[in-house]
Amino acid sequence: MSSKLKPWLVLGVIFIAGILTGVALTIGLGPHFMHPSGMQQMKRHWMDNLVERLHLTADQQTKIQPILADAKTKMQSLHRDEVERGSEIIKAAHDQISALLTPGQKLEMQKMESEREKMFLDQMRPGGPPRDGGERHHHDGPDEGPAPPPPGAPGNAPPPGPPPSP
Repeated sequence: MSSKLKPWLVLGVIFIAGILTGVALTIGLGPHFMHPSGMQQMKRHWMDNLVERLHLTADQQTKIQPILADAKTKMQSLHRDEVERGSEIIKAAHDQISALLTPGQKLEMQKMESEREKMFLDQMRPGGPPRDGGERHHHDGPDEGPAPPPPGAPGNAPPPGPPPSP
């Protein structure tokens, strides 16, 4: 084998090993990093678990449904509040960083922020981001509403001034 071909062969083997390792890790660990299955599925799983483990009667199931629906609504509200607070923290940090930047760096920072907001909007859509780059085929039912706009989005901008203290 020629001495010029050997380094390329080694690099090729390393590259293929990296691909195989990435595929194996994606298959093995991917489910642990997937987005949670949504509030409607959580509610359904919760009810199914209660029915199976506690052998609930039809009457009990009927009475428990509104309790789980209320819990689901409260969980969604909690999630929205946490996301909003997280966005406020990120915005405050960006404002502080921006004060230290040159005009060119500020433009790049604005671009980074708009990319983050776009990613946020994609993540907040019901069903999460499309896995195949196409349309979503996920629907949790009639009680799922549209995701709220992120803080800082047009029509939902926080008031000017320092961020509220925790």
